[in-house]
Amino acid sequence: MKKIKVLFLCASNGMQSPMAEELLNTVDSTHFEVVSAGIERGDIHPLTMEVMREINVDLEGKATTGVEDVSSVGFDFVITLCDRSRTECPKFPEAEVVHWQFPDPLASVEHTDQKRMFRSLRDQISVSVCLRWSRFDSLKSLPADRDTRFQSDLVHS
Repeated sequence: MKKIKVLFLCASNGMQSPMAEELLNTVDSTHFEVVSAGIERGDIHPLTMEVMREINVDLEGKATTGVEDVSSVGFDFVITLCDRSRTECPKFPEAEVVHWQFPDPLASVEHTDQKRMFRSLRDQISVSVCLRWSRFDSLKSLPADRDTRFQSDLVHS
């Protein structure tokens, strides 16, 4: 069975993309090979780690990845998760590039508001992952080439 290769890309691999990577891995690591990266390699934000721990996902010790580290991988999908990653995403010739827009959790200066916004970001990414890829739960196997009907549904949903 061929796994679908997915790259989640954000600015620094510090907020949206590690959340999305771990959430899709939790939902369906059987059908997906998931990687996250940043336009630049940064640090995982402490509130990212904290809100993921709340749902029993430990990001402690996870190394961040820059997009240059994965530029030679043949992804099926590249999901950009912030405006910077959308505009600066390098070419991945074999991949369908899709943009998911989420509010910036750092838009607020108040720590309690930021924590609430990080939780909201986590939950919004979780819903997006579940809604867009839950149809794989019932699949026994995937064809060697991509299912273009599913691909069209994903890109236009």
